[in-house]
Amino acid sequence: MNGSLTYILIALIAYALGNINPAIIIGKLHGIDIRKEGSGNAGMTNTIRVIGLWAGIVVFVVDILKAFIAVKTGIYIAHSYSGGLVAFAFVVIGHCYPALYKFKGGKGVAASLGAALALNWQSALAAAAIAGILFLVSGKRMSVASLGAAVSYPFLLWHFMPDRYCVIFAVFMVLFLMMQHIANIRRIAKGEEEALTVGHADSKDS
Repeated sequence: MNGSLTYILIALIAYALGNINPAIIIGKLHGIDIRKEGSGNAGMTNTIRVIGLWAGIVVFVVDILKAFIAVKTGIYIAHSYSGGLVAFAFVVIGHCYPALYKFKGGKGVAASLGAALALNWQSALAAAAIAGILFLVSGKRMSVASLGAAVSYPFLLWHFMPDRYCVIFAVFMVLFLMMQHIANIRRIAKGEEEALTVGHADSKDS
């Protein structure tokens, strides 16, 4: 298989994996469309708020696994990290804009973590640790934790894996995630972002 077809195949596989959305699936099992409840976001945080903690944990784990598998598959097929970067981009895009669900999915945080773990686990775990700390010190505001970890990720990746192409790619992915969180950023700036709650809908956060 020539180079172009290899990367097209990786992109298609990764995008297809990104379309697997456990939040939507679990929501349907509970008789609801998670995209019409709470914040309308098909991700872990909204699942916790609308359905409950354990449902959110399942969503988080599945989103991480699908992205991890996508990136590892991309690296394997291309025999290089370039395949992993293509998979990273397309699994997150597939998660955020799934054709299977009318292009309305999650915001890509857990999927990005899974992809980052597959690319370089040390920097990903360091970013996750930062997210955990920010979650606690911000009063359980998940968006603050997610954005803080995202912004720190390119610096952490450079420290653990000083490959300039990977780091440049990471910067673009951070910008993409920030675009997905524009509404959250505005609420944070206004001091209106609310803390994570469990088991009920809340349209203020995602």
